[in-house]
Amino acid sequence: MSDTESPQFLGRVSRKRAVLRALLVVDAVALLVATLGASWVRFGQLQAGVGFENMDVNVSYWEIALVVTGLWLLMLWREGLYDLERLTWGAGEYSRVLRALGIGVVGFILLTYVLKTPGLSRAWTLIAFGLSVVTVSFGRLLVRTWLRRERLAGRMHRRTLIVGDNAEAERIIERLLASPELGLTPVGDLASERGDELALDYCSELVPCLGYARQVASVIREHEIDTVIVATSAFHHEIVSRIINDLRGIDVSIHVSSGLFEILASRVLVRDIAGVPLMTVASVTLSAGELRTKRVFDLAIAGLGVLIGLPIWLLLMLAIVLDSRGPVFYQQTRVGKDGAEFGMYKFRSMYRDADARLKELAAHNEASGPLFKMKNDPRVTRVGKWMRKFSVDEFPQLLNVLRGEMSLVGPRPPLPRETVQYTDHHWRRMEVPPGMTGLWQVSGRSSLTFDEMIRLDLYYIENWSVGFDLALLMRTVPAVVFSRGAY
Repeated sequence: MSDTESPQFLGRVSRKRAVLRALLVVDAVALLVATLGASWVRFGQLQAGVGFENMDVNVSYWEIALVVTGLWLLMLWREGLYDLERLTWGAGEYSRVLRALGIGVVGFILLTYVLKTPGLSRAWTLIAFGLSVVTVSFGRLLVRTWLRRERLAGRMHRRTLIVGDNAEAERIIERLLASPELGLTPVGDLASERGDELALDYCSELVPCLGYARQVASVIREHEIDTVIVATSAFHHEIVSRIINDLRGIDVSIHVSSGLFEILASRVLVRDIAGVPLMTVASVTLSAGELRTKRVFDLAIAGLGVLIGLPIWLLLMLAIVLDSRGPVFYQQTRVGKDGAEFGMYKFRSMYRDADARLKELAAHNEASGPLFKMKNDPRVTRVGKWMRKFSVDEFPQLLNVLRGEMSLVGPRPPLPRETVQYTDHHWRRMEVPPGMTGLWQVSGRSSLTFDEMIRLDLYYIENWSVGFDLALLMRTVPAVVFSRGAY
């Protein structure tokens, strides 16, 4: 077995076939379940039939289900949902699934008029369409989950070559190495030959240098590369065009970095303007109306959370009282929007003398920058360790949200002593209200460095929207349940 046919680096053709086979089987089963389920919902049986006008023919909904399934599979293919290079594996994929199935329904209805089948149930058609959207979306979620698990287990990876060796290339490699679930494993980079203009050798500690950019075609063949990522800032524009031209006729996936690391991909659109491919970046409008929408959303969810969570609050309060002496709640001064200080509420997870003991533990700080983190902090109580693991000590911050001092989603509110070391760049994260959760919560929590937290907070601010808030709230649930990155 060659290196590319190893469990980690399955050959390009074999890998594509495996994923396509999974998608086709799952989609076909999902569509059959939807169409046959529609027969059961509409008629209470699977053997119902429909006749053709002026023809002594009776067709069962079993047969109609097979025809509709085939038609819908064709529409999914026409939408590029079996082209692995165009597959978005996200919200964009679901919208394309909806569009493909919608076009399929229209086509099927037109077909019934051509074949003169007035007896075909419109209710069955609508139910089948609704069920198919759900089953196909769920089936593709299962495929995506399977592929993610395969990659995290070290299988189904793609040998990836980074063309360029400057700071941008280094960041690309670091991101890919930190995200094995993407399946893009950097195996080497190519030097840019711009030593007089750019400092070289940024990536030598991460991946080996396999040659120069002008050798890209031969390196791909020699190392059986599957995917190429070009760091555009490492080259003059004509060199980038030459590299892409050198890859013509070679079966590899080609990606060109935009260098826009802090911009959400959904905001970037490539357009042809006067024959020039330009990237359009949609603006982020923190308008008064959108901020009011965010505030209304915060009030509704926080109010509901307090009411529903009240029994749990009472149990936690009892556990805190029984575990150690001291108040149930702990109010800590934090810095909010535009530097305004406020008292942030928490369930007490430490002993009463925690603040006084901070200085003696300073030498054991495991965090970078102005933060203090200690994995086995002796100031934390037994109940506190459990509450911190699942972030339930943060529940009282819903009161801060109701008071308008915090939002459900936003940057982590810092301590006043932390902001003393802030630069102007760091203060940018305080342009919006601090949040109970945010990108830092779903991206590692306590395992993040200070610089990583700042980067994520600024990314959130640059790409803010109500939809982004909703997505982060949904991602927070598994992060808390599985206590990822918690101390």
